[in-house]
Amino acid sequence: MASEEEEARARIRRALGGVEPHPGLRSRVIDSMPIDGDGDGGHGSRLLWVAGGVAVLLALTVVAGLMFVRQRGATHSAGTGHLVGAVNVTTQLGFQCTLPVQGYLTEARISLPDGAVFVDQVLQQGKGTPQYGSVYAGGKWVPVPRAWLSPDSKSYAYITNTTGVPGQPQTATLYVHDIGRGTDRKLWSGTGYTQLIGWAPGGVYFILQAAPPGLPGPRNTTEVWVVDPANPGAVHRVGPNPPQPAPTSEADLPIFQFGTRIAGDHAWTVKMGIPKGAIPAGGGNVARNPSEVIRMDLKDGSVSTWFTAAEGTSLNIAGLDSQGHPILTVMPTPKMMAPPLSPGGQVTPSADMIYPSPPRVLLLTGPNQTVEIADGSNPAFRPSNAIGDSHGIWFNSPGSLWLYRQGSLAKVADIPASLFPLPAPPPGVATPPNLAKPPPNFPSPPPGFPTGVILALVGPCT
Repeated sequence: MASEEEEARARIRRALGGVEPHPGLRSRVIDSMPIDGDGDGGHGSRLLWVAGGVAVLLALTVVAGLMFVRQRGATHSAGTGHLVGAVNVTTQLGFQCTLPVQGYLTEARISLPDGAVFVDQVLQQGKGTPQYGSVYAGGKWVPVPRAWLSPDSKSYAYITNTTGVPGQPQTATLYVHDIGRGTDRKLWSGTGYTQLIGWAPGGVYFILQAAPPGLPGPRNTTEVWVVDPANPGAVHRVGPNPPQPAPTSEADLPIFQFGTRIAGDHAWTVKMGIPKGAIPAGGGNVARNPSEVIRMDLKDGSVSTWFTAAEGTSLNIAGLDSQGHPILTVMPTPKMMAPPLSPGGQVTPSADMIYPSPPRVLLLTGPNQTVEIADGSNPAFRPSNAIGDSHGIWFNSPGSLWLYRQGSLAKVADIPASLFPLPAPPPGVATPPNLAKPPPNFPSPPPGFPTGVILALVGPCT
């Protein structure tokens, strides 16, 4: 039976009229998903917009990106970019490079150290094929996450899913798109709930789950599979090894699911801490099993635990450094609210769910071996996305960009919100970040909470 916390989450999802972001995807605040509601007369979508507006002020949010589906664009060159202004560079850099970033509607490049911003494309707002993010590589923008792009940047993989009849699992097809030719080639098709992970030396890796997520039973285990683009018939299961047993409770949720990342011959994922009790009377923290960072060897499928979060905290993989080490954000587990919904059916979030504490940021270099990048004491540093390159590790934060280099963390630039437009809000809702009058059930931000646009880092600074 689902715990009271899971029931509360389900009621929140229904009230919001959207879908819940997966645990590993909280770092990609620009991701977009369908916004079809549950017939709430538009109330859910309006609340989602306000939540998305507040998310522009936040670095870590569970509702940002649920508002708008952007039209999926074709691969295009950055040669048509035009200068729109400059960020305010706050740290003197001893190198020159161009950092590709993506806002809610904007694909752009920031020239450093001068700070000039060149916009290559403003995405179209509206319903259509979801835009899952972009990557900038080889002077081109490609409309998929970085992990889906092949190592030579000449093609990218993607998966289409088709829902079957009620009670039956969906079918999935894995394709590789040749960017130069504009053609698609089918590599694999099958039955089950499938998600693409990305490319590694062995081929294209994906997650396969035979039964619907969350349903107990012998088929509710997730497996990692690989297909070689040069030999599609050689598709095979990789792991985890030994195989996961059939789940018998919520504590046995699959290890490899949403948010898995690949670096070299290893896959990284977070095993989320499962609640062990009910919401305390009046609201509060729910006792949970500790979250863990799990590594799978893609050669033999063996798994090992590399990091265990402290009690009362949750963690996320924000990105990878240039050597493939996971960059972790660790923060206190937010309190659950009680009751889950107000009498009027509106979501009543707790303040620490909407305005989380600054995270502790760690670089995981070995089993239980970390380097502390930030101790969680700087209220202005609230990263949700990180990317490593030859210069160090770049981080986003509301209204700013940061760089960890040679053992030191510094703010590189302040980001004027005017350079990165936001989607138009629904009628009657104020435009963020100028939320003149948030709904009465929304808590006010604490003093000193950072504001500004949040940019996704979509490629190394080259």
